[in-house]
Amino acid sequence: MRGLSSAVDEQHSYWESMGARRSPLHPAVVGFARPKLELVRRSLGPGVRTLLEVGAGSGFLSLPLSEVYDLTCLDFSENMLSKNPLPADRKVVGRAEDLPFSDDSFDAVLCANLLHHLEEPQLAVVEMRRVARRHLILIEPNARNPLMFLFGLLKKSERGTLKFSRDYLAELGRAAGLLLRAESVQGFIVPNRTPTRLVPWIARIDREHPLGFYCIAVFDK
Repeated sequence: MRGLSSAVDEQHSYWESMGARRSPLHPAVVGFARPKLELVRRSLGPGVRTLLEVGAGSGFLSLPLSEVYDLTCLDFSENMLSKNPLPADRKVVGRAEDLPFSDDSFDAVLCANLLHHLEEPQLAVVEMRRVARRHLILIEPNARNPLMFLFGLLKKSERGTLKFSRDYLAELGRAAGLLLRAESVQGFIVPNRTPTRLVPWIARIDREHPLGFYCIAVFDK
C-alpha cells in the first residue's frame, strides 16, 4: 500500500493484524444486520439488482446482502476479506477513495462502519457516488449515543466516530450531490461485543430511536 499517509498506514496495519471475528451467522451479528438491511431493502425497492459493498470486511452484512442482491465486496484489507464467506470471485481488494470500477457500475453502493476510519470521508462518498447508478447507502456509528461516543473517545482506531451523527451523514451525501431518500437512527446490538445471552432481550427494543447506536442514510443519485 505505497503512498499512504501514516494514519492510513496505521489503519491498514490494524486491520491486517485483526484476529478472529464472530461469524456472520452469530446471533449478535444477525441481530445487528437484519433490521438495518430490512430498512435498506424497503427504501431501495425492487429495481436494484447489482450492489457494491464498500468496506465489507469479514462479511457481517455481506451474507444477508448476497441473499437479495448480486453482490460485490470490496475492502482494503486482504486479511479481513479472507474472513468474508463470499466466494473469491465476489471479493475485490481496493480503497474506498479510489474505487477500481468504471462510472455507474452498480445499481447501488452500500458502505457500513467504514467512513469514520477515513481521514477524508467525503472523498470516499464522492467515489461511491461515481460508481453507483441509482443509490448510495451509508451506515455509521451515532456519536450522540453516550456509549458510542465514549467508545470513540477511548479507542484510538475508532476516534473518527466522534463527528458522526444523523445530520453529519446526511450532509456528506448532500455535499456529494446526492438526494436524501430515507434516514434512521436505530440499533442497540453491537455485532462483536454484545453478549450472546443478551441478544434476544435487546432485540425486543432494537428499533428506531434517536440514541440508537447507528445512523443510516439512503440517497438517490
